[in-house]
Amino acid sequence: MANEDIEVYKRALKREKAARKAAEEILEQKSTELYDMAQELKATNSKLQKTIKEQNTELQGVFENIIDAYIVMDLWGNVLKMNEAAITLLGYDYQNNDFNLFAIADKEEVDNVMSTFEALISEGSVTDFKLKLNTKNGTQIIAQVNASLIFDENNKPIAAQGIIRDVTFENKYRQAIETEKQKYSRIIANMHLGLIELDKEERIMMANQSFCAMTGYTEEELIGKVGKELLPAEVDKDLVHEKTVERRSGKSNAYEARVRNKKGELRYWLISGAPNYNYNGEIIGSIGISFDITDIKNLQLQKEDLLSKLEKSNNELHEYAHIVSHDLKSPLRSINALVTWLKEDNKDKLDEVSLQNFAHIETTLEKMEQLITDILEYSSIGSDGKEKRAVNLNEIISDLVKILYVPEHVNIKIPKKLPTVRGDGTKLQQLFQNLISNAVKFIDKPEGLIVINVKELTSYFEFSITDNGIGIDEKYHDKIFKIFHSLNKRKDSTGIGLSIVKKIVDLHEGHIWLESKPDIGTTFYFTIKK
Repeated sequence: MANEDIEVYKRALKREKAARKAAEEILEQKSTELYDMAQELKATNSKLQKTIKEQNTELQGVFENIIDAYIVMDLWGNVLKMNEAAITLLGYDYQNNDFNLFAIADKEEVDNVMSTFEALISEGSVTDFKLKLNTKNGTQIIAQVNASLIFDENNKPIAAQGIIRDVTFENKYRQAIETEKQKYSRIIANMHLGLIELDKEERIMMANQSFCAMTGYTEEELIGKVGKELLPAEVDKDLVHEKTVERRSGKSNAYEARVRNKKGELRYWLISGAPNYNYNGEIIGSIGISFDITDIKNLQLQKEDLLSKLEKSNNELHEYAHIVSHDLKSPLRSINALVTWLKEDNKDKLDEVSLQNFAHIETTLEKMEQLITDILEYSSIGSDGKEKRAVNLNEIISDLVKILYVPEHVNIKIPKKLPTVRGDGTKLQQLFQNLISNAVKFIDKPEGLIVINVKELTSYFEFSITDNGIGIDEKYHDKIFKIFHSLNKRKDSTGIGLSIVKKIVDLHEGHIWLESKPDIGTTFYFTIKK
């Protein structure tokens, strides 16, 4: 072999060794990297398994402890898995029964179930789906279902999962609320009171039929209008604004205002307003109820006018009674004087019969004057308009007993202390005076007795004055309080005394009646308001 060939061979061998060494170094490096990667992959895999285990544990916990019923089923409705809440709700257990969710749906729900299931397959989920389910114990519930599909690694649907909630009670509650809402809507629409709802700017949001009828506007014409600018008469605009401000501050109010309807007619309304709140307790506007009191107001104005005229007429009548009384008494006194003169001038010439006739004339004149006095007194009762004051009736009766003529054989008893009442002292004294005097006059027993008593009631005092006199036949009980009605012909009786008594009792908002038996006695009862 030539030297040149040997040199070439040596260089080739050297290059081969160098190449082999480089390959070994690369292989060693790759082996180290592969080992490191394998170790890293092992650690990652361990972490992944731990994470999967933790997630499975969490999902199992959620599945077992979720409050709502949770079901997993295949695409034909056969239940694959269900939690305890689902078993409790439906009564079925997938481990012990072949259980198909579609099979327990009510027959009326077949079309509804199929269309919803088609939507689940095409869209992947359904929410708030309601259907009737028949449970194992025979009851029927209304169930709300939220469901979604489960996919495999190829994104192919293989099952469905869903949460089922029993909304039977909620549904009944909603139906009841809706029924009540419709009922109250009908009441509001047809009630005789005008009702409107206003927002915070006082714009009308709702008006019922009565309000529209009261105003003459349609609901479409009213909606959006500011009520306080559209309806109140100019004279009451400030009042309505003041009440609006009160409602905005949370106050309810009721007031009377004048308004003008669409025709421009002036009407009187009684308005009641209250703030309207939202669920957070914030004022969002107000609610107003209106009642047209125009007719009532007109009657009230007519009444006031009539009362004014009546008062004027009464005053004129009272004045006229005084004038007539004076004019009637003057000739009576003149006649009485003439009779007296005639008697004195002819006292030696008159026989017994003539003297008796003169006596009759004098008696008649006295009775006539008493009658005129009683008429004047009767007409004046209630005309002075005195303010009622506290009147001590014990003092009144004590004073009367001292000044009245009470024969020795008549005894007056007062078993109870009499109350203090509110009234006209003079009139009340006259009331007791007339009744006591009346009792004294008609006692015919050797031992006369008058008992004055009282009974306290809720709103009244009930008084009684009892005597053991001649009594009054029942057929006269309704007549004796009428003016000029006298049951006897006594010269000191004008038939007005009990009429005055009744008028005084009426003045004190009371009632008077009697109980009596002939020859036994009489009790007059009367009440006086507290």
